[in-house]
Parts: sequence; structure tokens; C-alpha cells
Amino acid sequence: MKKIDDSFFQHSSVAIAGASSEYNIGHAFVQCMQDSGFQGTVYPLNPAGGEIRGLKVYRSITDIPGQVDYVISCIPARFTPQLVKDSAAKGAKIVSFFTAGYSETGRQEGRGLEVELLRVARAGGVRLLGPNCLGLYCPQIGLSFASDFPKEKGNVGFIGQSGGNAIYLIRAAGQRGVRFSKAISYGNACDVDECDLLEYFITDDETRIVAAYIEGVRDGRRFLRVLRRLSAIKPVIILKGGYTRGGAVAASSHTGSLAGANESWKGLLNQTGAIRVYNLDELADMLVTFSYLAPPPGRRAVICGSNGGFSVLTADDYIHAGFDLPQLAPKEQQEIYEQVARFSSTDAGMILRNPFDITNIPSPEGQYTIMRSLAASERFDMLVAQVSISNSGWPFVESPFRFWPDMFLDALLRVHREVDKPVAAVLHSITNTGEFERLVLLRQKCQAAGLPIYDSIPRAALAMDRFLLYHEKRKS
Repeated sequence: MKKIDDSFFQHSSVAIAGASSEYNIGHAFVQCMQDSGFQGTVYPLNPAGGEIRGLKVYRSITDIPGQVDYVISCIPARFTPQLVKDSAAKGAKIVSFFTAGYSETGRQEGRGLEVELLRVARAGGVRLLGPNCLGLYCPQIGLSFASDFPKEKGNVGFIGQSGGNAIYLIRAAGQRGVRFSKAISYGNACDVDECDLLEYFITDDETRIVAAYIEGVRDGRRFLRVLRRLSAIKPVIILKGGYTRGGAVAASSHTGSLAGANESWKGLLNQTGAIRVYNLDELADMLVTFSYLAPPPGRRAVICGSNGGFSVLTADDYIHAGFDLPQLAPKEQQEIYEQVARFSSTDAGMILRNPFDITNIPSPEGQYTIMRSLAASERFDMLVAQVSISNSGWPFVESPFRFWPDMFLDALLRVHREVDKPVAAVLHSITNTGEFERLVLLRQKCQAAGLPIYDSIPRAALAMDRFLLYHEKRKS
């Protein structure tokens, strides 16, 4: 079969089998294409004919007058071999199956149907994605399986056996500024598998960072070879699903995958240089870090932010993750005291040693001045700011000052623009709806400035540690 190349993602037409004028999954795929600005033609398919969202519904793929590149199946499994045969006759490149009911069921009937799909596809020269998947996301041409995915293209390539996990990751990372070149939900991998897709990313110039959610592999030796080649030239972050006994059982039921022993995966990933994470939030954190954080020359961090207690916890988490929190030289420390005195009548409620708590400085210029001095110090390799959104409203009375995180982040972003050192922000501790709404706005501000942002202090420390370990290993 033809290897995966750029043509696998570049389509001028999509046919969606099983779309209904009443809302169903096929209808949802039609809407996704329209809402995402798909640049080609969308052909809904349904034996009943009719119209969906202003588009003519064709009774069969063979009735479509134009070329069909990509076919999405949302029909019952028993009808899919014929759909593949008709799609091949129509010249389609790919058939993607939202349809489930194959090897993941564990039943002989389902396994046999999957074998038949592959036989028909091979005979017709068409590639299969799935079954039991969501297919392709290629923002460059507006191809998507969710209407709210980012429409701008980026440099992150993602493959995932779970459609639901793919949706979460793209949304979660996208809200923090990560943009994707391509993402593929590939399900049972009866034809196109993780090795095919990772091998493609080796030569894809649009992809600089690669992430994967994998439940199991079919060819361990090939996977090792491909992953080693890819990791040698691009960061690869792997989330292995089903590494516990219970998770392996779930993986088998989900995509029919043979999950493999945890120790085997640990050894394999260590051999290749890929970065292992253990949940989707960690995966999103790593994508944010590789997308936006410049590699610091060392592990000497200065922590600056809000709330004395959270400052202490930040120090604990970063030191536990292998970072140093050095103190200023006496002369530099005296300069910080003098700067505080310029902008505040008291230093009550502040911590003026690393970590620094400057919550009670009521002036953005004062906050900027102090953080600018800290970032300029040769004693530090990076600046990490932590902002407790929940504490920012205390004591819940009318204040003559702006919302503190807005003021603080404006100062931080100014520092970020002016210094060469890596700067990151942790926006954390959300306790109510109003705080979450503020968080969204703050995220957008940071995203527009290219500032890496994290949702918790421990996750930020862990992601930055893994990031530094990656670069330290490549230097050695």
C-alpha cells in the first residue's frame, strides 16, 4: 500500500456516509466541515436523499458527479465493506470510520468484518483510518472533527487512538496557544497505524513537535525503529494508555489493542529518547513548553508571584523537580528593598527573597520594576511567575486598584518582551465561575504574547523539568 505522504491530508472533497437531515453523527461531521471553513466540497450521503444544511444529499457515493478524496463512514458496520469498495471505485484516497463494532468488541464477527474491510481496501488501493476513530484534523484546509478547534495551523503533529482524548488534547492545548499542523485519530489501526503516521512526521517540514496517545502497537520492532529516527530530529511526547493491568483490559475493549507490559514500554521509550507522560494534562503541558519556552541555560529559577503560602509551595515543587532557587547578592537584595519602598508605603504581607511575593505592591510599574530587576540578575536562568486567581479577590471589598492578576500580568508581559531569559506563568487556584471567566481572558492575553502558561504549580515544575532533561540529554 502507498506510504503516508502529504496527499493523505490534502483533500478537495469529503463524502460523509450516514448523514441525516435530523441531527446524528453524520450531520455533526457535515456541520464541523462547514463551521471549520473546509475549503473543498462536502457531499452528505444517505439512501433517503434530500438536503442537509443547504447541501444536496446523495443516495450513494457512486452518484456523486465530482471527485471524492476523503470518505467518513458513520453507517452500521455491516454496510461498510460495500462503502469501501464503492469509495475505491470512486478514486477516494482514504476512508475513515467513525463506525465501530469490529475487533474492539472481542467477538469473532467483529474481527472478521475488520479483516474483510482491509481485504477490500487493499484490492481497491484505498487506505483506511480506524475503525472506531474520528479521522483527520488539518487546519490548513479547514478539515476538522470539531467545530471549535483552532483554525490556525501550527507546528505540532498529534496521533491518537482515542477520539475523545484527541478532542480534549486539541482543545486543552489550543486554549493555551498550541497550534497543530495535523492531528489524526486512528482508532483500531486495522490499516494505517502509529508507525505509518510517525514515519510521515519524520519528513513533514510543517511539524516541529510530535505527540501521541497510544494504547498498543502491532509491530514492536518497526515502532522502535521509527520512533528512534523521529526522536533523533524532533521532540516526541508519548502518552501510553493501558500500562496497568486494568488499563490494558480497557484498551483491549476500546481499540482492540495489545497494550504490552509497562516495563517494556519504559525501556523502549528510554532507548529512543522520546518523552513519556502519564496523562493528557501532562501531554498538553509538554506541548505548551516545547512550543513557547526557550531552553534556559541552567536550572536556577527565580519565583515571583502572589500569596505567601503558594510561594512556599512553588519553592517546594520546583526544588523537588530538581531546580535551584538561589538568593540575590546583598547589593541586589538591597536594590529590591529600595524599589519596594518607592512604590509601596509598607512591605507588609510581602516575601522579598526567592521566592518573591509582591501581591501588595499596588502599582504595575512597581511590579514591572522588581520583576525586571530579577530577570536581569545573572544569578537566575529563568523567571517563573505564579498567580493565584482565587486569592486575587480577597478580601472581597471594593478596591481602588485594578484586578491584581491583570495588573501583574501586564507587568510580566512587559518583562517577557524585554528580556532574553525564559519566562513562564502559572495561573492557578480557580474556585468559582467568575474566576474561570477571568482565567480565560488572562490566558488569551498570555497566548497572544507567546508566554507559556500552566494550570498548576506542580504541573509547571514537572513539565519544565522534563523539558530541561530532554535538552540536557541531547547536549551530553
